[in-house]
Amino acid sequence: MRILNIVSGLAVLFATLAFGHMLRHFSTHASPDDFHNPIFLAGMALGVIVWILSLIGGCLLLRRGR
Repeated sequence: MRILNIVSGLAVLFATLAFGHMLRHFSTHASPDDFHNPIFLAGMALGVIVWILSLIGGCLLLRRGR
């Protein structure tokens, strides 16, 4: 069970890293008009919240595995 928690924690952290990279990619390649669009800003804010919760979840999985 301990190995499963560690492997799951690492998988969640790698997925979080990829998701954070995707958020950065979307924000750097967005047009200036996108930053005035409330739907784009709400989506980015929701993405950051999901990213933070995913990071916390991955860290908790790794911590319980030890």
